[in-house]
Amino acid sequence: MKLQKKKIILFINILISFFLGALIWDFIKFEFRDPQIIGIYTENQYNSLNDIVRYIVFILLPILFYLITKLYLKVDLLSGLKEFFSDEKLPYLKRNKYSYFFLGLLLILLTLDFLSLTFPEYSLDSYHDGQKLSSAYKSFLDGSLWSGSYVTVGIFYETLSSKFIWLLFDNVSIGLSRYALILYIFIFKILLLIFIFQITNYLNLNDFYKNIFFILNATFLNQLCDYNTASVDLISYREIPIILTSIFFLILLKSKNNNFILFLISILSVGSMLWGIDRGLVCNLLIITILIYLLCTRNYKKFYVLIFYLLVSWIIFIFLANDEFIYFYDNTITIYKEMNYIHGLIHPTPFTDDPDSARATKTLISISISILISLDLIFNKNKHYSSHLKKIFLFLSIISVLSYLYALGRSDGPHIKNSFGYPITFLFIYISYNFLLVICKKNNKYSKITLSLFAIIIVAVYSEINFKKIISYESRFTKYINLKDEFFLSKKEKILVDNVNPITSKYDCIQLLSNDVALYYLLRKKSCTKYYFVWSTSSSNIQKKFKKELSNTKIILEGGEKNNWDLPLESKLPVIYKHVVDNFLEQKIDKNWRLFLREK
Repeated sequence: MKLQKKKIILFINILISFFLGALIWDFIKFEFRDPQIIGIYTENQYNSLNDIVRYIVFILLPILFYLITKLYLKVDLLSGLKEFFSDEKLPYLKRNKYSYFFLGLLLILLTLDFLSLTFPEYSLDSYHDGQKLSSAYKSFLDGSLWSGSYVTVGIFYETLSSKFIWLLFDNVSIGLSRYALILYIFIFKILLLIFIFQITNYLNLNDFYKNIFFILNATFLNQLCDYNTASVDLISYREIPIILTSIFFLILLKSKNNNFILFLISILSVGSMLWGIDRGLVCNLLIITILIYLLCTRNYKKFYVLIFYLLVSWIIFIFLANDEFIYFYDNTITIYKEMNYIHGLIHPTPFTDDPDSARATKTLISISISILISLDLIFNKNKHYSSHLKKIFLFLSIISVLSYLYALGRSDGPHIKNSFGYPITFLFIYISYNFLLVICKKNNKYSKITLSLFAIIIVAVYSEINFKKIISYESRFTKYINLKDEFFLSKKEKILVDNVNPITSKYDCIQLLSNDVALYYLLRKKSCTKYYFVWSTSSSNIQKKFKKELSNTKIILEGGEKNNWDLPLESKLPVIYKHVVDNFLEQKIDKNWRLFLREK
């Protein structure tokens, strides 16, 4: 059978698998069992397992069709696997001096771009900004972590980020909290640069084309995220633990004496869980992947060393966290069990006119293609792809698969978009490498000149450097972090704070029944319960605990602008609202806000 005919058969079968996956999507239904959590899933009597299993089936079908087709075409899959797990020596791992020059150049450009930034001055997002301000302010006052705040994203994201930078500059402000975010984005961009720099190690290209690859991909990746913290990027700074794990894996592949790298990976196991519960899950699944890799390649010593480091890292964390560890464990397990029902939106069916279906379909197909390319590299001999490079592509495709878990938790446009970054990165790296392989074979001087000019143009437009802003950076920074809260507030918010402040000033703490969680920070009050972010407390289990903690609460603020992205709080928290009505006296503040004072 001719090669071309084989490719056509393989392509048609994979295409069929995509449409079959979409066809059976809605037929995958698990029986609904009421979790006693009020949310979109429960309102529609929808089992949260549906989306997860549908996603797994959609991803597995193309893999299954690919393998069956390969077996039908009598491809020797075992020889490909043997080569894949080999530990060959690469003759082209040495760096040339120009690679470090370009790395240094792009690092300088990134730094100058960062120093040229206009600091974010958009109005306060009481929901998202509030999540990074109010829990942090409570911890700033009393030092509490999970014991003081019920954490839904991660202790660093919600509490420690703002708290640390406030302590560092001895100043509590919205500006400093936002500055921390753009600082993380800057660090993330540097890590993306290092990530691509490490991948360049494994390419079977000459020095010139390696440098071109590095410039192209470093530029592309850094365009996937920007410093506009109010927008949704294709890849977020919250992926820092994932990119760090990827960098360590790349180093692990080529390094013989890598105990220190294994130690750093073990630290990420704990650190990623503190950074964010969702990213922590993905990061630890990747660490399990690395452990499986070490077993499959018979690196038993490294396997046991990494296991030992992981145990030590977690034991040290338990020891340092002390009593807070119990709260961390209970908080994290509860979020994993309940958040899909609290937060979940039903995933759109691929290839339909459902809202965000086109974006979801594009992402699902991209993830599937990345896996299929990885498998094809494993089972086909190609002198330009070493076993190390094949492992890198497989690792990237695994990240692409796991990163879609964020979208399965809440399947709206922004979350689906945020999961597209890894598959598009995989595809760009793969396509650009193959393109340069073709150009490299021709070894045409005009091609080199054209690519060189292209690279120079990319570097020239790499960033929006403004030397006036760079020179005035220190004064601009000082002014920004000292901006008063009122600068970021709307007229309505200013009036609300002015009206409520005299009432709440005589209380040590207040409780909000509102999604406008920034009010704690704006009123400079800590929450009376650890459930400061009440949107995430809709399970019957949490509402009982919440109600118990309300026993010492004397004042409650309820209201805010009505959201159109979730159920009203009155519907989500019936136990809490009944308790408030039965035990507190209502006082109207304005058309959107009510004050509840405990009856004497």
